[in-house]
Amino acid sequence: MTRRPAALRLACGLCLLSAPALAADPPAATAASPPPPDLRSPEQRDTRHSAYSLPHSTWALNVGALGIGGGDVFAKLGVAYGVGGGVQLELNLAHVGVGLMNFAAQWHFVDTRYFDLGAGLGFWYGHGDWFWIARGVTRDVVSKLDVIRVPVGLTASAPLLRWLQLDLSVEYTYGQIFGEFGDEGSIFHDAQIGARQLTFRPGVRWFISPRTSLELSAHLPAYTSLPIELAGDAGETHYRKVPFSDSWSIEAALRSSLTSNVFGNLRLHYGNVADALYGASLYPSFELEIRL
Repeated sequence: MTRRPAALRLACGLCLLSAPALAADPPAATAASPPPPDLRSPEQRDTRHSAYSLPHSTWALNVGALGIGGGDVFAKLGVAYGVGGGVQLELNLAHVGVGLMNFAAQWHFVDTRYFDLGAGLGFWYGHGDWFWIARGVTRDVVSKLDVIRVPVGLTASAPLLRWLQLDLSVEYTYGQIFGEFGDEGSIFHDAQIGARQLTFRPGVRWFISPRTSLELSAHLPAYTSLPIELAGDAGETHYRKVPFSDSWSIEAALRSSLTSNVFGNLRLHYGNVADALYGASLYPSFELEIRL
């Protein structure tokens, strides 16, 4: 009769000793580390011909040559800064060094999972007498000219899949050339820098790896006009409509992340504008970007 109460007391003691261990919380699971940034992340995604802008407090230094766009034509030594609120400001110091000035601003104001929208505004000024890299007859003609170029545009970007992004830009450029160039023309005129133009630019980006993308875009003007006579009898400027066949161009590009903040861009341009600038319809350009 005495064994049962002793056994019962022993069982109750063992239960009390094991209760804290049974009530203890299981060890917390280790939090999964975020995936490393890639070319689609805000820190690395391309702001050129897209709706995106630099993240807040981010600097970008761009060094390039042989571009055909208004912001990177001839050469580029760009300094850009992410002000915040989706706003980015940029200045091309290389243009300043050859007598030109190129300033641009971008605003990424719609940011969703599958659709983004951004706006851009630029100002481009060239004083021909300061354009020291021109030589010979070109130098004589350009020295008599001043040019103003003001592009304003809207760009939509749609990252539909992890490996695919579509872009579409609509841009109107107001251009004006001041001075006289007679029948000789000028590099500003032939390269359509002083044109008034309404342009659509569709593009597609394939992210073939986290560090590499292939890009294809087309510059498709719906309307282009160029000045054909300045300082006429009535002091008026006359404009000539440029056919689509003389103003369209296409661009293929390879963008690669060399490190987490250094990016290389190799582009191949085809069109009459490349021929006017560099003497060949098919022409390469390059750009190196460093983000800080």
